[in-house]
Amino acid sequence: MSEDVGYIFVDQGSLARELCDLIDSLQEGDFIGLDTEFMRVTCYYPDFSLLQLAIHGNNYLVDVWMLEGKVQPIIESLCRTKATVLTFACSEDIELLAHEARRIQCTPTLPERLYDLQLMLAFCGHSYGRGLSFALQELLGISLSKDCTRSNWTHRPLTEEQLVYSALDVRYLEPLFYEIRKRMSDRNFSYFVQEMDYIRSQYDEEMDEDDAYLSVTAAGMLSERELNILYYLARERLLFAQQENQALNRIITSKAMWQLARYTPRSKKELEHRGVRHNTVRLYGDTILKWISQARLAPRYEHLTIPYDYFSHQRAMQGNFDHLKKVVGERIVGSNICPQVLLRKQLLNDYFRAKALGEVPLLQQSWRLDLLGQIDVPLEPMQHESEESSEELLIKPPFLTT
Repeated sequence: MSEDVGYIFVDQGSLARELCDLIDSLQEGDFIGLDTEFMRVTCYYPDFSLLQLAIHGNNYLVDVWMLEGKVQPIIESLCRTKATVLTFACSEDIELLAHEARRIQCTPTLPERLYDLQLMLAFCGHSYGRGLSFALQELLGISLSKDCTRSNWTHRPLTEEQLVYSALDVRYLEPLFYEIRKRMSDRNFSYFVQEMDYIRSQYDEEMDEDDAYLSVTAAGMLSERELNILYYLARERLLFAQQENQALNRIITSKAMWQLARYTPRSKKELEHRGVRHNTVRLYGDTILKWISQARLAPRYEHLTIPYDYFSHQRAMQGNFDHLKKVVGERIVGSNICPQVLLRKQLLNDYFRAKALGEVPLLQQSWRLDLLGQIDVPLEPMQHESEESSEELLIKPPFLTT
């Protein structure tokens, strides 16, 4: 136990079983504060080190490394709990939890009620992206030290400072939730819950290797032939990363991917010229060149479709994007919802991409439709420079799947 903050260190099977029993006993009115510590500098899958849980005023620090296979029942209990699980800036935490759940074939892969308090703050007027230290100081008057933010969580034994730091990360999540909830309207809380349901749904399955090309930076600049090469390269990179447990950018950086697809280098020197790091060329140069050679000869992928950032790379669409931002900005005035929640690049790109594919944009679904109402911004350019060629004004990509 620490003199600064109490915690229970779970590093034995008997303690893990007791914790599972506790989680399994929780009901809908209960809360679990959750955080994780892991390392993911060079690997594809996070190296899970520590799981922090706050339940009924007690802080549990689960040493995943020391428990090894005995941590699986805790993951299952968390994913199936009836309690509400509270996190802060949860994207990496839930990605890790969902991965662990899939690895042990646990369903569901995430708790049914999972709330990200950082996002919740954005639904009651605060800027999106504020850290936990700010939230605790601003709402509860609590100062939180972040001295161990960049700590090495793979080294054993963990220091007392690390354990105290990790316990503090979950200790105040429940009172923070209550304070934020007091400041939220019922309508905005309902919107927030719907948004969290959508976020949870995005982690039901791992990324399909056939879709890896869609999110590559600058994929929207490529021609149909180049995009087909990118499809092959992105697919091979993802499969290789998963098989070798290597970070994607350690194999080929995202910024280099589109250049390889466009210029298809034939030598290691050309790879470096097109943005592939020297050390990467040394380690994987032959493999990458083989992928490029095979991609040049690969048949057209039958489901080739619009990359996520396609329309943002069309100069003629700038007026459309500006108009969409203006409409959304006007309609959220007075909602007490941070504009960043609805003006994210992902949602703006999705609006035009979904319309081109004959689908319903995210901005026109669920709580977003209720708040914004019907929006009708055309796919045809709303403004363009007179010197642009007709090719630059082409909006519907030639590889659009119908």
